Order: sequence, then C-alpha cells, then structure tokens
Amino acid sequence: MSTVTPSHDPACLRDRLISAAELIVTREGVANLTLDAVARDAGVSKGGLLYHFPSKSALIIAIVERMATHCESEHAKAIAGNDGRAGAFTRAYLDARSEPLSPEEVPFHIALITAAGTDPQILEPFRKRFAAWQVRLESDGIDPVQASIVRLAIDGLCLGTLLGVPVPTGTMRAAILKRLRQMTEADTAAVV
Repeated sequence: MSTVTPSHDPACLRDRLISAAELIVTREGVANLTLDAVARDAGVSKGGLLYHFPSKSALIIAIVERMATHCESEHAKAIAGNDGRAGAFTRAYLDARSEPLSPEEVPFHIALITAAGTDPQILEPFRKRFAAWQVRLESDGIDPVQASIVRLAIDGLCLGTLLGVPVPTGTMRAAILKRLRQMTEADTAAVV
C-alpha cells in the first residue's frame, strides 16, 4: 500500500498554491498576481498550477472561499464557547468580527475588494455564505430585525475600516460593540 507524501497530496498542493497567491496579493496587490508568480513561489510548474486553477480568477475565488471558510470556523469557535441561549449565532457573528483587522491584513482585504470590482464572481463564496448566515440570524431565537441590525452594524464597521472612512474607535467603538451584544440577548430583544 503506497502513501502519498504531503508534498504530492493534491489537497496540500492546492493549499500551498492558495497560500502563495495570498502572499503575493498581500505583498504586491492583485494586479501583480500572476499564475507564473504563484507557481514560482509555490515551487510547482505552471502546468501543476493550471491543473488546480485554470485562471487567475479561479485562484482569487479560492482565496475568497478560504476566507469564507475561516469566518465559518470563527463562528463555530464562538458558538462552542456559548451556553446555547437564544441569539447564540448572532453573538458568534458579532464576536468573530469585533476585533479590527491587523494593519498587515488590511492591504490583502482591500486588494480583494478591488479585484471584486473587476470580476463580480470573486465574491460569490461570500454571497452564498452571507445568504446562509442571514437565514441563521433570522431564526436565532431573538428578534430577526435586531439580529439583522447587529449584522449590518458590525459589517459596516469592518467595511468602513477597510475603506478608510471614519468609524468609531476607542471607547465609542467599545460602547457600540457592547450595545450590539446587548441586542443579541433574548431578554432585551422582543421576538416578532
């Protein structure tokens, strides 16, 4: 019985290619992301890259898919630390986005937003996830309007930060996050 070494494992190689692409996007922006550069940085042939990702767009969509999957795992971690009360998913959604991105992460996220402007399909993995997350928010045992307000508010804080528009910081941000968290509690959210 033969075993596949991690360097030849297709899933491992695919992951390595995505990681190489993420590094290039972070370092140089989406405009400088080329299949040749990804293959070189990942240490594979261009043919090996094309087997997994037939285009730059497919590679960027895979990066976005990885980000969406990461968000889901953050939700799962937050829910696991929850006592299962009503509003658990809404609190997990809020908790997963409450910490601002590190300065090193911002250019990467901005580059992906920019790329989405040229190819709307790039955000499809997030569109699908957001649709499912919205359904979960609306059936989370608290007022679905309040759950949606929490989502829209925290998404607005995150997006505003990425776009460089003024958003509350310091004690004002903390007060907003506290109020949003209060809105996730069943005893303060009148169920419709």
